Amino acid sequence: MKENVNKFEDMDVNMYAVSSDTVEHLSALHQEMQPPFPFLSDPEFKLIDHLDMKGEGVAKRGYALVDKKGKVIVTKVNDHWGEQIDQTSKEIHEAYKKMEK
Repeated sequence: MKENVNKFEDMDVNMYAVSSDTVEHLSALHQEMQPPFPFLSDPEFKLIDHLDMKGEGVAKRGYALVDKKGKVIVTKVNDHWGEQIDQTSKEIHEAYKKMEK
């Protein structure tokens, strides 16, 4: 997973994984995966709702780009965003460039 994050090193961003899973579950998963970004537990779906990423009682998989004021710039539901990291990176970089203007 760490090599995938390198595609975003040229961007001034904070990266997080957000899930409705418990803190305990995410802590164990984080230790197993050891990604270079934190996992956030959102069991009440507050952030997940804000990102428009709530499915039927679960968080949808995908990614979102949020500006410093909390405005959602991009939300993309994609179960395979990690497997398609080149396309994902391209889409995020394009949205980021528009956000900078």
